[in-house]
Amino acid sequence: MGRPTASSIEPVGGWSGAELLDLAASLETASEHPLGAAIVALARLDELGFRPVAEFTATAGLGVEGVVGGRPVVVGAARLLRDRGIDPSALLDRADAIAADGRTAVWIGVDGELAGIVEISDPVKPEARRAVAELQSAGIDVWLVTGDQAGTAAAVAAQVGIASERVRAEVLPAEKEAAVAALQEGGRVVAMVGDGINDAPALARADVGIAIGSGADVAIEAAGLTLVGGDPRGVPAAIALSRATMAVVRENLFWAFAYNVILIPVAMGILVPLGITLSPALAAAAMALSSVAVVTNSLRLRSFDARPDAARRAPGRGPIARLRRGWYLAAVAAASLTLAGGVIAADRAIDRGAVNLEVRARDLRFGPADLTVPAGAFAVLRFTNDDSVFHDWLVEGLANVDAGARPGQIQRLRFRIDTPGTYRVVCSVEGHAAAGMVGSLVVTR
Repeated sequence: MGRPTASSIEPVGGWSGAELLDLAASLETASEHPLGAAIVALARLDELGFRPVAEFTATAGLGVEGVVGGRPVVVGAARLLRDRGIDPSALLDRADAIAADGRTAVWIGVDGELAGIVEISDPVKPEARRAVAELQSAGIDVWLVTGDQAGTAAAVAAQVGIASERVRAEVLPAEKEAAVAALQEGGRVVAMVGDGINDAPALARADVGIAIGSGADVAIEAAGLTLVGGDPRGVPAAIALSRATMAVVRENLFWAFAYNVILIPVAMGILVPLGITLSPALAAAAMALSSVAVVTNSLRLRSFDARPDAARRAPGRGPIARLRRGWYLAAVAAASLTLAGGVIAADRAIDRGAVNLEVRARDLRFGPADLTVPAGAFAVLRFTNDDSVFHDWLVEGLANVDAGARPGQIQRLRFRIDTPGTYRVVCSVEGHAAAGMVGSLVVTR
């Protein structure tokens, strides 16, 4: 929960609980550690913990020491007391019992002797077990790396579903960073979740540092991502959203490359021997469809529910799972093929019912020069240039009724004229009409 609470103090060596709590809380008033704050809060209930402190020293990950009212006092882990020559064996059984219940024993030494322990509890968040389960179902290994003693760490790991072989206890801040580095050296991508000052080095070292919003400012500063609400289920939610985003990126890249690899040769005329050509209008529509497809595929991420309590299914693996995730682009591809096939079929149906015209440009003349088509009917003109210069066949006064061909080229033009009349046909190249490249197009009722 991130709110440690000191529940009781157990003295030894003739100390009373009040005297020992007064000394320990007085020393902890100079500390910023949450466990120290819990001891101070317990002492304040009885107006204790106001003695003057001198020579205060904090050892990261182990505890604090100093002189309180003329007495040398040490408060922290059993490891710190041993380092100061204090034997904690008299209370080891009691400490083990506290740890087995998932609570923490903070040791107190006074005058170079063991004086007692304070029992501190910090309940596991009810959402933590589900968060671990979601991560594991997503194929992510979950480790517990803590400065707490081994018994407490094992009890908490059992509550949230972390395997005992993935628990590292009694770890100093630098050792937390080393644990992250060791996993990275083994080829792992590591996300570190933490909320305390001691977690900052590991948060900075991890590939992704995730801070709990209710934690220390230095942890938030060191992390790249902060869970504002403090719900641990936000971790698998963030990873699921990131995976969904990268899946869409890969889908869009695949679509863009595959789309262009297929359609660029078609636009170049690879299917012309089969009688299939891509009209400029259809090519423009195809290009627009590609952009629309990738943008709308990205917008599907708006439907992703990133709330910690949202129900999410672990993504499958393999080609079938990828195809299932990419159903939208698969549907777009199928619709595109259907639409293109329909347009080509409709185009050919129009051609079959059209009036076919044949004109050749030779010796600066149109042959034949005069053509007749019914009004309102589609006409398909096949314009062949047999000369050694560029020619075109242009109906004056009408837009887009113009077929141009280079020497030896055949140009196809489809058009429809609804207004009956006689229209002049010319080659628009300068001097060609004056040389005799003129004709007429009669549109009958």
